[in-house]
Amino acid sequence: MAKEITLEDYKRAYREMEKEEARNGFIVHLVVYILVNVMLIVINLMYTPEALWFFFPLIGWGIGVSMHYLFGVRLIEKDLIEKEAKAEYRARQGK
Repeated sequence: MAKEITLEDYKRAYREMEKEEARNGFIVHLVVYILVNVMLIVINLMYTPEALWFFFPLIGWGIGVSMHYLFGVRLIEKDLIEKEAKAEYRARQGK
């Protein structure tokens, strides 16, 4: 027979799953960023070493990766708590 769980246990497990998904999404984004930018650096240095342009996408995309980490990984806990509070409020209004 399945063990009964409390609402708090459910919320905690849900938050952990969401944080893990956010972390995994960020890791994929970071790996793609690194691979593509290494490729761009190699292309730049092989074909046009006199004009260094690789740092433009490196910096631009780096800002995007930083924002992904900040808002998608670091601040997700606050966002999840706010969503849970809104859901609980709506649920209580329905009674």
